[in-house]
Amino acid sequence: MFGSLAFGLASAAAPVVAQSFNRPRMGVIPLVAVALFALWVVLLRWALPGFGRKLLRVFVLLAAATVLLMLPRVLWRWAGAPPGWVTALHGLFLGPSKVVQVAMLAGIVTAPLWVPLGLWVQRWLRKQPVVPKAETALAKVPFVPRRVVQTVQPLLSRRGLLQTLPWVLPGGAMVAASYGVLYEAGHIALRRVRIAIPGLPKELWGFRIGQVTDIHISRFQTQLRHLERGMELLAGEKLDLLCPTGDLCDEPRLHLDTLRLIKQVPTRLGHIACVGNHELYLADRGTISRAYEKAQIQLLEEESALIGGIRLAGIGFAHSGRVPRLDESLVPGQLESALKDRRQGEPTILLAHHPHVFPHVEGKGVALQLSGHTHGGQVGFLGKSVLEPVYPLIRGHYRGQHDPSQLFVSAGLGHWLQFRFGCPPEVVVIELVPA
Repeated sequence: MFGSLAFGLASAAAPVVAQSFNRPRMGVIPLVAVALFALWVVLLRWALPGFGRKLLRVFVLLAAATVLLMLPRVLWRWAGAPPGWVTALHGLFLGPSKVVQVAMLAGIVTAPLWVPLGLWVQRWLRKQPVVPKAETALAKVPFVPRRVVQTVQPLLSRRGLLQTLPWVLPGGAMVAASYGVLYEAGHIALRRVRIAIPGLPKELWGFRIGQVTDIHISRFQTQLRHLERGMELLAGEKLDLLCPTGDLCDEPRLHLDTLRLIKQVPTRLGHIACVGNHELYLADRGTISRAYEKAQIQLLEEESALIGGIRLAGIGFAHSGRVPRLDESLVPGQLESALKDRRQGEPTILLAHHPHVFPHVEGKGVALQLSGHTHGGQVGFLGKSVLEPVYPLIRGHYRGQHDPSQLFVSAGLGHWLQFRFGCPPEVVVIELVPA
């Protein structure tokens, strides 16, 4: 029965999930969450030995509370800013609710491993005869209560070990989610990178560029204080330039505050930016441009500027249609416009939010492209993203296949889902050195 129900829930959830990715509307998120939480709870009840009615009620309550905590983030877009006490109360439970969300997602992703194992263990247990509990050495120890002996005995038996085995992945997901949400997501790293540029003029040796990207500021998401901590790390780095590369804010009311915080970081030559796809959710291009002007941050959109002997070029997020998704067919035209004023011999750095612009950069004489967008996959191992095999150009330093062009992709300072594991939020300092 539970197998049929799980299959039915998965089938019902698939179109909703697909719609949420193809047309990202905040109102769809709670519906997707309900479908996914229902699938998760059904799988736990169906596959895990010992997952009884009491645990079922606990997990149903956790799922319901987590979905309810998503509603303020959705409703403020329609009903306006909520009272301050709502935001404060929501903040108290934001971390635990994210733990449950991440554990649910990890549990569903790893379900092909632990669900068949749990079903096999349950079939094996049903075939085993019921035998009296053997007396253990613990039972001979004086003053040890009998209930302790009865509890320890099955844990030490093969039966107890097999009953525990299917719980390892779902339980491990909860532990990893707690670490990733409550610790690593708030632990900002200052990443220093040296990139060798062929033909770099001697006066530019040691040129230092700060990069901050993908902050996603919102009162129900990444908070301004998180950005403040990141900017404090950059403030003492003696930067020549600071380059925000998009997706800085997810809430229109906080966009200018976000830009002004970035502007406070001292630099020798200024602050130069490009936009990401989330800026396109905020307002029209004119409103966005005026915010950058008020904050005194130069925004490059299909244009360039010669600053300190370096040609800085920037392109907007190439998209067509209502949903801002990368349309690579538009990128060559953007690059042509952005690079038209460049003169021969000028070292050129391109600011482009999406890293998949990089294949179009080869042959254009661009020394380095700075990008974000991916958050590094938010899960990594030994400095690499675990998603690299399925999503190339996701985190770190890359080189062109046919020319000296290089790409650096930052893992970003913020998160759309507050979780990091082996991929901490970061601000970056890039030092240019001769090849």
